[in-house]
Amino acid sequence: MGNLLKVLTCTDLEQGPNFFLDFENAQPTESEKEIYNQVNVVLKDAEGILEDLQSYRGAGHEIREAIQHPADEKLQEKAWGAVVPLVGKLKKFYEFSQRLEAALRGLLGALTSTPYSPTQHLEREQALAKQFAEILHFTLRFDELKVELSIGPDC
Repeated sequence: MGNLLKVLTCTDLEQGPNFFLDFENAQPTESEKEIYNQVNVVLKDAEGILEDLQSYRGAGHEIREAIQHPADEKLQEKAWGAVVPLVGKLKKFYEFSQRLEAALRGLLGALTSTPYSPTQHLEREQALAKQFAEILHFTLRFDELKVELSIGPDC
């Protein structure tokens, strides 16, 4: 995988590989279809995961209130009612991360296998290269949203 990343981060066009990735029109070839379809199933859920994370609101206020008033049953129930759905969302995020990891493992295996070099893989398997870029974009956006949540007022 290191060689694939080296190809993607090459800044010296005089010495480095020179190829064109057509992300707009990239379609899987017959040899790519199995991996492409497996990754595509996971990527279809990525936007929903980002929307769920973007709408994620912590239960910090409810938890603090329940801790400060341990004898107040209504506050305890309110805190519990706020926490349980969040645990479900966190489980959904975790399960998605497991699916994404498996898809990425298969994708990287296809993009780094012999007999081709990383550059040849990127030229020959542009639909898979596009999916790799989509996964990178998703992970960057997901991490960005997590940071926004961690510095928010109700964490």
